[in-house]
Amino acid sequence: MILHELRELALREGLVDEPAFESKPVPWIIVLDEDGAYISLRDTYQDVPLPEGKKGKPKRQAAMMAIPRRLGRTSKAVSDFLVDKSEYVLGVEPDGKRSAEDLRTRRTMFADLLRESSEAAESDCGNAVSAFLSEDAERARCTAELGERGYAGNDLFTFRVDGQMLHEDEALRGWWKNRSSLTETPDAGAERQCLLCGKDRATVVKHDSLQIAGCVTSGVSLVTFNSAAFEKYGFERNDNAPICRDCMTAYVEGLRRLVNSRYINARTGDPVTPQNTRLSGDTTAVYWATVHDELVGALSELMYSPQKVRDLLASPHRGQRSRGGTDRFFCLIIGGAQGRAMLRSMHTGTLGELEKNLNDFFNAIRLEGDRGEPKPLGFLLRSLVLQGKLDRLPPRLAGEVFLGILFGSKLPQLVLSAAVQRNRAEQKVTPERAALLQLFYASHKIMEVPIMSLDAQSTDAPYRLGRLLSAYEQLQRRAQGGNLNRTVVDRCFGAASTRPGTVFPQLVRLSQNHLSKLGREGGYFQSLITGIVDGIGTFPAMLTLEEQGRFALGYYHQRQTFFRSRKDSDATTEQNAPTSEGENIL
Repeated sequence: MILHELRELALREGLVDEPAFESKPVPWIIVLDEDGAYISLRDTYQDVPLPEGKKGKPKRQAAMMAIPRRLGRTSKAVSDFLVDKSEYVLGVEPDGKRSAEDLRTRRTMFADLLRESSEAAESDCGNAVSAFLSEDAERARCTAELGERGYAGNDLFTFRVDGQMLHEDEALRGWWKNRSSLTETPDAGAERQCLLCGKDRATVVKHDSLQIAGCVTSGVSLVTFNSAAFEKYGFERNDNAPICRDCMTAYVEGLRRLVNSRYINARTGDPVTPQNTRLSGDTTAVYWATVHDELVGALSELMYSPQKVRDLLASPHRGQRSRGGTDRFFCLIIGGAQGRAMLRSMHTGTLGELEKNLNDFFNAIRLEGDRGEPKPLGFLLRSLVLQGKLDRLPPRLAGEVFLGILFGSKLPQLVLSAAVQRNRAEQKVTPERAALLQLFYASHKIMEVPIMSLDAQSTDAPYRLGRLLSAYEQLQRRAQGGNLNRTVVDRCFGAASTRPGTVFPQLVRLSQNHLSKLGREGGYFQSLITGIVDGIGTFPAMLTLEEQGRFALGYYHQRQTFFRSRKDSDATTEQNAPTSEGENIL
């Protein structure tokens, strides 16, 4: 199903209308005059802006170009057409691993293929490049400059002749399309029924590679059988998944279009809307729908600019669309590990369900005091790890959270565990972790857990214990002058949230000293604390993991009531005396 839907995506968007070409980053352009004389060497690197809200330096990446499709090398030397690595184009390579004879052979392959095509297609651009390649002195000038500037062994090189790019020459492109359609693929396997199109065709021995975050930069294949443990029924390697070349090219191109945020259509040269989200260092989510939909293209904004997604959901033109959104929506979570791509999970639903689930997500993470904009998912995930480094997240956590948001599924216990552990380690509850806890309980349909703000009527003991700890903290601040180096929370939040039966009796005794230092204000705190304790009964000896999460929410919600502005608090006090538990007395 996965490969079939990726193939359908490529066919629907016309990504393989010209299967002889593909979108690839090309870092280097060798500039020549119309006679093939060397002029200069230019790189195509440019600063790619980081997503809005993400900190760091912009990444420098090579420009994407629609070039002749790579042939997919094995250990055998094979030259690609018009655009290739330095060892084929110039007969040099940066690592010094190949012998002079090997480099000479590769350079000759590239030059011979270009000369053959240029003569057959009568291409002036191709003939000029052939003239350059045949002149050792001109080549030496180029390689000398290249050596000074530095380059990688897998960098691709192309040419520009008198302002025209070699791989954009129509005569050469036509020659290559005709050759690709007539020439039998060198790695064709036995003729069998293709798993995707159902037709009897020659199958591919090796599937094209693509670049996945966390994998080697040379790329990996999504479908590969490199061990006997994966083989069945006597078939060897990729014979276990027989797919014809056309279908393989289509599904690979569909996935490339999704994982590469700078992908361009090889037929039109136009960029496409990114449809992926980098969740951590080695985990990427890709998503698409069976129809074009703005919401799918905006999902990448959830990480750092979620307001754009919420604005799109609220836009008037989506009214009818949301009620009849039965078109299918897909999401893959892909991980990388050196030489292998790992398909961690796939989910599917409808666009109508996606809209509902996103609205539920924004409602679940709302907190009292928010300034109107939802918290970015990237900030929520960073709050779960030391120093906010996403690479430290457990492998599956980010993907499970993302899928839970899009498909309305229950968040795993791992989310709750990570949030509770960070609360204990940092001795505090941040807004981001409070929002994640609300999302966790909302996904599990635990209705007694308050969402967004304080529920003074809740009878849940762990929630009330959290409120009580916040009340003791505020009482200490008022009694001792407000600006404290360490509060009771800084000293004992972790212990209070796990072993309240041990910690709270000590806090009760300490609170008596603090109450004695306050006048009328002490009466308010006494009333507040009494109202909270009346709903608890006895202090439990231990709290479970889920109870610790509710404790943290109770603490956070109660604490927020102590941070309202003085202006609002004074206005409330004048109009209505503080007789209820939730009133602020700042």
